[in-house]
Amino acid sequence: MQKTLIIILLITASMGLKAQFSVGARGGFGAHGAYFEHPSLNNYQEPYYKANGGLVIIYNNDQNVGIQTEINYTQKGWQEIDTSFTLISYNPELQRIDTTKPDSYFHRNINYLEVPFFSHWEIGYGKIKPIIFAGPYLAWKLSESRDSSNFSHIWHPNHKYKHYEQKIRDLDFGIKFGLGLRYDITEWLGIYIDVRIDLQVAGGRDIFIDHPVGVYPYRIQASRLKETSGTFGILWHIIPQKKKEIKEGYTPKEHLYDEF
Repeated sequence: MQKTLIIILLITASMGLKAQFSVGARGGFGAHGAYFEHPSLNNYQEPYYKANGGLVIIYNNDQNVGIQTEINYTQKGWQEIDTSFTLISYNPELQRIDTTKPDSYFHRNINYLEVPFFSHWEIGYGKIKPIIFAGPYLAWKLSESRDSSNFSHIWHPNHKYKHYEQKIRDLDFGIKFGLGLRYDITEWLGIYIDVRIDLQVAGGRDIFIDHPVGVYPYRIQASRLKETSGTFGILWHIIPQKKKEIKEGYTPKEHLYDEF
């Protein structure tokens, strides 16, 4: 009952302010990775492409300024690939030593429930509008998984860093910025695309909980997840945007000289 009242109040407020209230769905792919404080730990990283999607709520006033919030299922993480790995084996039939280069990789996938709170700006009042948004987000870890094959950096005795095994925090946060375009098919329905980037806020955002000491004295700190993603979405304008009222006595510049 309380949720219903809140929705009704939002819609009523939007109508009173001559604003647009939209709900919809979004989906996309992101190029992910991680930044680690020691440069050598980033040498083997390659873009890690994962899907994301969720629900969108956008509120815009008649000045094209508003807020945008989302509830997303997001996959993040990183992958490392070692193209220099060589497997040496003895072939007894041919009585020789063979060398092969099998796949050598490590993947760490982290699934989050992510909720961003964006400030939202639109430019113009036509069917096609550029959009800009930026703001913070919170992400709660749902699950994670690891996968590897022939990746010697995990078990090599000389390897002193243990970020492959360190536990990841249950809560992540940051700031995202995005640009896009929206096309209103009708007064009630629109589609949009956007590109967004995680600004990698430093300071207190170390994704790891534990920093092993003793045998592995090198602590992994200032570690941050990276993300650049693209989105396609569809919006249902529950309350469509009303055209901006023209003040009395105002003459558009294209008609200034019509009387002459």
